[in-house]
Amino acid sequence: MTISDVTSTDVAKLTSPKELMERLWAPCRYNCPVHADVRAYLEHAAAGRFGQAIDVIREKLPFASVCGRVCHHPCEANCRRNDVDAAVAIREVKRFVAERAGAGASVRKTTQNKANVAVVGGGPAGLSAALELAKLGYRPTVFERLGRAGGVPATAIPSYRLPRDVVAMDVDWVKAHGVNVVTGVEIGKDRGLDQLKAEGFAAVCLAVGLSRTRPLPMPGADHKNVLGALEFLTAVAFDRAPKIGSDVLVIGGGNVAVDTARSALRLGAARVRMMCLEDESEMPAFVWEQDEARQEGIDIIYRRGPVEVTVVGGDIRAVKARRVTRVFDENKRFNPQYDDSDVITVACDTVIIAIGQMAELGFLAGSSVKASAQGRLEVNAATCQTNLPHVFACGEIATPPGSVVEACASGQRAARAIDQYLSGKPIVLDDSLPPYIDKLYGNTTGKVRRVGRENVVCEDPAERKKSFTAIDRNYSPLAALREARRCMGCGGGAEVLVDKCAACMTCVRVCPFEVPSVGDVARIDSALCQACGICVAECPANAIITRGHEHGWIGELTRATLAGDNGSARKTIAYICGYRASAEEWSGQAPLPAGVRGIYLPSLAPLRVADLLHAFEDGADAIFVVSCQDSFERYPQAAKRIRRRVVQARTMIKAAGLKSSRLQLMELTRPSRAAVEEVLAEAAGRLKD
Repeated sequence: MTISDVTSTDVAKLTSPKELMERLWAPCRYNCPVHADVRAYLEHAAAGRFGQAIDVIREKLPFASVCGRVCHHPCEANCRRNDVDAAVAIREVKRFVAERAGAGASVRKTTQNKANVAVVGGGPAGLSAALELAKLGYRPTVFERLGRAGGVPATAIPSYRLPRDVVAMDVDWVKAHGVNVVTGVEIGKDRGLDQLKAEGFAAVCLAVGLSRTRPLPMPGADHKNVLGALEFLTAVAFDRAPKIGSDVLVIGGGNVAVDTARSALRLGAARVRMMCLEDESEMPAFVWEQDEARQEGIDIIYRRGPVEVTVVGGDIRAVKARRVTRVFDENKRFNPQYDDSDVITVACDTVIIAIGQMAELGFLAGSSVKASAQGRLEVNAATCQTNLPHVFACGEIATPPGSVVEACASGQRAARAIDQYLSGKPIVLDDSLPPYIDKLYGNTTGKVRRVGRENVVCEDPAERKKSFTAIDRNYSPLAALREARRCMGCGGGAEVLVDKCAACMTCVRVCPFEVPSVGDVARIDSALCQACGICVAECPANAIITRGHEHGWIGELTRATLAGDNGSARKTIAYICGYRASAEEWSGQAPLPAGVRGIYLPSLAPLRVADLLHAFEDGADAIFVVSCQDSFERYPQAAKRIRRRVVQARTMIKAAGLKSSRLQLMELTRPSRAAVEEVLAEAAGRLKD
């Protein structure tokens, strides 16, 4: 059955729009490793419901604050708005709502009356596994060998990118769910891995990550001023920064290498350079990380592979490096080739190696858990189990290196496996996903309003490189609102109830994006629908529904508003276009004239004639509709459509014996809080006259 073959019976089987939404995901959600409902939390944020937004995020993403700063945001790379102007700044909106809520975001504790589970490693994978287990009713204890939990975000990502208090927000939020975190305990040294079962832990989850720098064997690499990047960054994080010289060379081209180089600059090095095998297009570090490093004066030497650290009189003087002829073979596998006849000498006095990470397997001491030939763990990818059935693994000790959000997803998956194992069930991890919406295409792309992306303000490179203070600023509430409102609501659009459709062509006529087509019945392409709701409001047969809202949601909102007591005998409802409204207006904190109860809508496009008439039936004495000129509305033609509907509704209430003046339309040339207050005051005055 296609999306446009939905019948009334089909809809009756679906208890909520959320179930309709689950049948077809937006690409942002599909490509998020934890599959956070991006559309839903952006919709909350766009309406100033920042508390609800962070609740939706944290349903799937424990490290919301951390990911708001450092996530590689595949959601944005797959945002359909890329086909219009620029992707929605999803990560920045997430950062705003997460840091606004802090560790005080909603905590939903469950009864924890199931088995004790030990988690070894307090990074994103381990804490995510522990949180998921706590939600499932288990009693997890996390053992972290360092003095603080948080893993790489707390120990190796520099504070200019990720302040320590931001990491603490997420760690504290996880702990609030009944997760016991024990720091300063090193499994394999302070306590044996096999000992955990004897202490009453029914299962163990290993999430130790890759905590050591992979060495680079070459002459001179054993010099005391040749440092490992992870060890260097961890020392900096714990205020034990090693002494470095004035001329630093970082070997490597990934994000860790960039973090290392920028940290060395902040520690006072006069010159910092990077050397990598790749050329600029192949370099694995994020493009924005490379750009920020260059802005701070860090030069990058491409296509060079070090062969020797030159030491003279006990001091490092240079690194010799040969030319790289290629990095990847014809099958795109890492297989560097060199020209040994082309060797350069790069002067330096400190070398920091950042060519990759490896596991510290000391936690296996005295245990029978098997390590792989590659220096990680032997793990069944289908069940997350090691060679011991009760010992599971997640994160980079079991998977390829990845991001924070990928570590969270891995931890959650391992927790589900542990739950099935301890419940006596076969471990079957269903990783299948629903289909997702294709990219925007055709004429629709040109019909979506272009709205500039809200940029984050970054500190001047000359100043920011002097300290470890955060280099960029969070959104203001207004910027967060504006950016969230750029979301096109993909997946929340219209569906046709084919058994009610009369093929009358109304949807074709009114759609500002030219999406519907009509043969025997109407068809609406989900890949093109912009969820404006105009066709839903205009369909004479009520044959179109929306996946983003409950049927009659505006009526429910109206009844709830009328039921509230604002101390006035007269009940006046004002439907207000809230596309440019502030968070205070959306939350009802902005003042309105006495007796007027405001209902802000993302757009007036879905406001039906029936909604206006039902409002009178539900007890409204008067209705004001505050519209914006078309250029200030979210959707094209919305202003024109609402104007026609108000005229139609006025005709109908007049025929019913009511004064048509009880329904008034006000159109703002430039929307603002002051303008809304002014026109509503004038309209209320006209009613009195």
